[in-house]
Amino acid sequence: MNVLGIDYGEKHVGVALAEGPLASPLITLNTQTAISEINKLVSKHKIEKIIIGDCPLEFVNLLKTVNCELEIVDETLSSHDARQSLLHTTQNKRREKEHAAAAAIILQSWIDSCKV
Repeated sequence: MNVLGIDYGEKHVGVALAEGPLASPLITLNTQTAISEINKLVSKHKIEKIIIGDCPLEFVNLLKTVNCELEIVDETLSSHDARQSLLHTTQNKRREKEHAAAAAIILQSWIDSCKV
């Protein structure tokens, strides 16, 4: 099953992809255009499910327009863990990749919890 993970932010939305048992950061999107871009990713990667960390109801409602199953999960510490995993990079790279890395952490946590 192909699954997208999403980390919502007011300015940026991080997206991760899992086409098997491992999640990988995919892209960071501008929040204003994220829904249309996510729609394209769902088609391109044949996504069956979207896992999203807690986010505003307005964004969840917009995401429900994407023809895909949606599950909201706890994202506690995902951004913190993402920043820690990117400490070896420059500050600009960290800012650029932080949301996608957090999305991968959210998605991997969900994948791991399904294996129990």
